[in-house]
Amino acid sequence: MGKNNRQRRAAKQRAKRWTHKHPRGDEEWSTQSGNGDQNNPFTRSGAATDFKRLRQQETERTLDRLLRFRAPGPQVRQLVEQELAGLRPVDLLLMDELITARLYALLTALWEHGWQPLDVVHVVRKAIPRSAQQIAAVITEHGRAVRAEELAPREWLNQLRAVAEDAADLAPSAGGYDRWLLIQTLARAGYRLVDAWGDVVVLAGIVSSLPPLERIVPPPSAWVKPAPRSSVAEPDSERQKLLNRIRALLAKAEATSYAAEAESFTAKAQDLMTRHAIDEALLGATNEQIAVVAQRLHLQSPYASTKAGLLNAVGMANRCRVIYFNQLDIATIVGVPVDVDQVVMLFTSLLIQATRAMTEAGAARPGSFDRSATFRRSFLAAYAVRIGERLREANAAATESYGKDLVPLLTRQESAVQQEFDRLFPHTRTASGGYLDQRGWEAGRRAADRAVFTTGRITA
Repeated sequence: MGKNNRQRRAAKQRAKRWTHKHPRGDEEWSTQSGNGDQNNPFTRSGAATDFKRLRQQETERTLDRLLRFRAPGPQVRQLVEQELAGLRPVDLLLMDELITARLYALLTALWEHGWQPLDVVHVVRKAIPRSAQQIAAVITEHGRAVRAEELAPREWLNQLRAVAEDAADLAPSAGGYDRWLLIQTLARAGYRLVDAWGDVVVLAGIVSSLPPLERIVPPPSAWVKPAPRSSVAEPDSERQKLLNRIRALLAKAEATSYAAEAESFTAKAQDLMTRHAIDEALLGATNEQIAVVAQRLHLQSPYASTKAGLLNAVGMANRCRVIYFNQLDIATIVGVPVDVDQVVMLFTSLLIQATRAMTEAGAARPGSFDRSATFRRSFLAAYAVRIGERLREANAAATESYGKDLVPLLTRQESAVQQEFDRLFPHTRTASGGYLDQRGWEAGRRAADRAVFTTGRITA
């Protein structure tokens, strides 16, 4: 057996021992094994052991030098080429094992500090799009190591499945993938060695520099038994059927090119949302404690902060609170589960309609100011304000038919949402807007007026 194969076998043995010893990932990932391990070439006695230990220490120092870089660029590539030039294959294999374990350790720490799988992929894709697939592969394998399929709550599992789709193309055919050797996996997927190392070095730098977030779901260290899944509606439940109908209406509003049809579909969707939210609230009126959840939404450039204004308008009209982390382009919605679900759906649909209307406004005069960033930012800001006004009007009309008995219930719900928001985000500030163009503002309000929400109850 060649040296490389022996090293790979040793790495896998260490991986198996780590998984057995740390099934939930709540301790630091380690690439070292005990002194009694005869399979580990770094623990044998004699001069050979000293030599190998020195080689390992030097390899670790090489890795530390590489990990100083946090942004892509020619300097990283040049440094990688210099550092890898003098290394033997066995040293490269060890560095591969070390950097892969380092990424697993970083993810373990991030989960403890409030991050979730899709949050990490979003931030990495924002910084270096091509590295999103790489971190998705590491997150997927980390999920297997901590027994996510068996222990994770439903929200975490749904995110892991979405992340796995990003990583699917990276895993080569059977026999060519090693979950503990990321660089080798990239090489088998067609990456040049220097490019693979450059990407992973910058990836590790990005992940290690992420700030803590609020913990809104339990991390792997808290998964002590199979998670209850009853809080999520089954596919055939009445709630899920209604949510699917709302999604279908919003999809039709997005697809049509006729303003009148878009108005009709969106209005009916909002009315269904309001009635559904009130019905759920009435069903739970006898409960002393109101369930409040938080969900993150990842906003895409350009104009992510302006899009957050639209999300806030939709959220406030649907009894939710919204906060936006502008450095990461991540928003968090706090509310009762049904309201949060509906805010996400309605925001997505309205954003698609706004983007289409904004593009049409710019296309009407090619080369004009109407295609500038200032015009479009003003357009979206005005659109958000006007949509918020329309939604509040529609909700006020829809709730009138339920009578005054509904007011105390909605007040209790609003108080519970505010308390949870204050607990999660005790320190917030109001964002200030920049310069807005008058023509963009007026065009945005006209577009929002075309998405008129009718009043009254609509029969489904």
